[in-house]
Amino acid sequence: MIYVPEKENYKCYVVQSEEVIRAYENIPSYNTNINFRDYYIRSDYIYREGTQQFGTYTTLPVCLPMDILTSDYYYRLDFDKSLVIFFIFAIICIYIPLKIFSKLFKRGRL
Repeated sequence: MIYVPEKENYKCYVVQSEEVIRAYENIPSYNTNINFRDYYIRSDYIYREGTQQFGTYTTLPVCLPMDILTSDYYYRLDFDKSLVIFFIFAIICIYIPLKIFSKLFKRGRL
């Protein structure tokens, strides 16, 4: 599966390069201008928007099949980075304060 953000908003996805997936708002056809968004998959899915014109002599791109695309967050290439950040955040915000409060409010021994 290939992760693409906002799968529902775009009709056609094309692999531009190893690091870029282009999403078209409509399926490309001749003599039209179509808005697109390039997603840089190795750069935390930042994007660049633009418009592409398809003339009569241009080659139309071949869209990826929609069944291999997903907007499920678990398929992101940077998902492991997100997990590491979450665990660091959990340790700082939950574990350390718990340890401090348990030391401060510790009961005396009988």
